[in-house]
Amino acid sequence: MEARYFIALIITLILVLIPSIIWLLLKQIHSPWWLENALSTPFIIVVIYSILMLAFIHYVSYLHCVGYFVINVVWALLLNNMASLPNLPKNTLDNLSPANGTQCSEPVVFFQFNLKYTEKQDELNELIAHLVMERYHLITLQGVSQQAKHQIVEQLNPYYPYFILGENEHQQVNSDQLLFSQFAFSKTKYYKNGGSAYLIASQWHLPFNEINLYTLHPPSPRNEKLWQTRNQTLYQLKHALKSAAERSSIKDITLKNNSLVIGDLNLSKHSARIELLRAGMNTRFVNSWPNKRYALPFMGLAIDHLWISNPAIICERQRINQFSWSDHYAVKTQVDFKKQ
Repeated sequence: MEARYFIALIITLILVLIPSIIWLLLKQIHSPWWLENALSTPFIIVVIYSILMLAFIHYVSYLHCVGYFVINVVWALLLNNMASLPNLPKNTLDNLSPANGTQCSEPVVFFQFNLKYTEKQDELNELIAHLVMERYHLITLQGVSQQAKHQIVEQLNPYYPYFILGENEHQQVNSDQLLFSQFAFSKTKYYKNGGSAYLIASQWHLPFNEINLYTLHPPSPRNEKLWQTRNQTLYQLKHALKSAAERSSIKDITLKNNSLVIGDLNLSKHSARIELLRAGMNTRFVNSWPNKRYALPFMGLAIDHLWISNPAIICERQRINQFSWSDHYAVKTQVDFKKQ
């Protein structure tokens, strides 16, 4: 009897370790598209658990041993899965759910949000009222319909005098992005992909520095073609960051050129691909998708990113729970560029 309990305990310990190891190893695989998508969430561990349970359960012969075995497996599943997921915020009912942060002395404050083309008039009014009240330094919106763009610009322009419309008639290119700032943009460049531009580069002129700004919204990798388009956009970003770093290294200037990446990358923080892109850049991950009542904060994925090159630091990133009409949460970020 003790031997059977011992065997059940050993099997349980194996189930505790093997799923996480399998997930960590398989995460390094970048293709095919469906496998990378599946491995971008830690909940795939639950599937691995289920497969292993079916494979091992026929080795357990007696009913009471089965019960003991299943109880141990369930506890192991819960403990292991919770250990591999982000911690719950202390109070998930707060309007702002902060990530771990430090105090910024003179923060530059960012707002990013994917509207998902679902904006109605009352929804736009709610968003515009929030942006007017908060007076962010930089606003980046994705998923903005062409119809809504001009209305948003008309109402926000008195408060944010500088904007990038995300369209270029000369290049015959458009995007679903819209940017606003209290500071000027220059040298705006659209990285074309057919008639669309999923990546926009510009120079952003803060009073004390010049920022290489990259905003992007590649398509969600729902099939192989969209997966390839997303990856092509990420390759464009990687090349742009590399070129900016090379230019910065040969310039003899007092102010350091920083690079800033912000947007909905449709790339989970759990994807190994992300580490190839953001090398040498600071970030803090916030679960921003999906914005659903049934999805608890720890069940979400961090796909709305903000990366900033060293030595600038991110003091705080907060998920804003106010706009329930999009399937994304808005994210507020505070950055300290002067801790250098």
